[in-house]
Amino acid sequence: MRNNTKIPVENSSAAEVSMLLDILLVLHLQVLVIASSSSAEEDESSERDAQRSKGSSHQHHWGYHDQDAWLSAFEHCSGKAQSPVNIDTHKVFYEPNLPPIKLEGYDLAGSPALTLINNGHTLQLSLPSSMRIMRGFDHVYVAAQLHFHWGTTEVPGSEHTIDHVHFPAEIHVVHYNSRYANLAEAAGKADGLAVLGGFIGIGLRDNDNYEKILSALTDISIEESDTEIPGFNVRHLLPDSLDRFYRYSGSLTTPPCFQTVSWTLFNDSIRVSRRQLAALEDTLKTEHNKLLSKNFRAPQLLHGRKVLASFHTGSTARIASEAPPSETQDSNIMESNGHILAIIFGVLFAVTLLVFSVYTYGQRKKYSKFKKDSKQNVIYKPAAVEKDIDQTSVTVS
Repeated sequence: MRNNTKIPVENSSAAEVSMLLDILLVLHLQVLVIASSSSAEEDESSERDAQRSKGSSHQHHWGYHDQDAWLSAFEHCSGKAQSPVNIDTHKVFYEPNLPPIKLEGYDLAGSPALTLINNGHTLQLSLPSSMRIMRGFDHVYVAAQLHFHWGTTEVPGSEHTIDHVHFPAEIHVVHYNSRYANLAEAAGKADGLAVLGGFIGIGLRDNDNYEKILSALTDISIEESDTEIPGFNVRHLLPDSLDRFYRYSGSLTTPPCFQTVSWTLFNDSIRVSRRQLAALEDTLKTEHNKLLSKNFRAPQLLHGRKVLASFHTGSTARIASEAPPSETQDSNIMESNGHILAIIFGVLFAVTLLVFSVYTYGQRKKYSKFKKDSKQNVIYKPAAVEKDIDQTSVTVS
């Protein structure tokens, strides 16, 4: 038997393999570009943070109309523990071990006069160091000042929100840790500040306690002006009950935005009349004789922080001690990026195997076809049979 057919050399096969390898190389390069881009974005973010750290509250003027500018001008304002925040009552954690707030020295009736200031950003009342938080924290906290945030008739102006709802106004009583000499020293310390916050709503009648402050507004309508008012019981500016409150770790709500504040926000609100609230909204002036209003910062992201509640409601079914530790947004992003890259590499590997499998199958099929065609072209020549052999004697063994 002789085969006269020659199987042609597959020049196209080499070209196909080369093209396939080129495609795979391009795909791998694209994955590397994605990974390098992610790394570059992280580097750029770090560089921006470094540049922001050069900002100083003493070097930049700020206002509530350009809050986005705070992020670049003041180092801490772009942090991940900023205030105010929205309190989602369905996501807070009940903490039965939060100690109740105990105040001392808040009754200033008969004490020396208090200084009331329009500092161009808020209405502020200076407080004596005899006012203290004696219980509720690991340390005693000394009062320094209280101030207010408000909006307009159309725009309610509390800084914190409850389920994304703003109250007309908000009061903050600022205290510093007694471990430190004064407010300025404590402001930059991790355990430096404790602020008691209360929501101000509208009631049917005047609030006599708030009138002690609001009646003096016309005397300080101009920015950087001040006046003196008689001492009174400051405790009456807060809700009647201090037992029900929210607690979280945050920051100052104005530059330099130090993230050193333990916030306590009372659940019960305070009521003032519509007339009294209008006096707060329409009397004080800021720079260039503009009306001082809407002096509140927008709510900030929690970035994994927990909001605790001292009281148990239907929406605070979770107990803080039983809650799993929350992850920060950055760790979630990094983990997500890692999963995405792993998926991409896995897909590329699977595609590579699939392509090679298809290619191998095609080559085998092509080879089988050539082999079949070769058999059809073979020329058979029967062998000569010797005449002297008795073919009947041949047996198959």
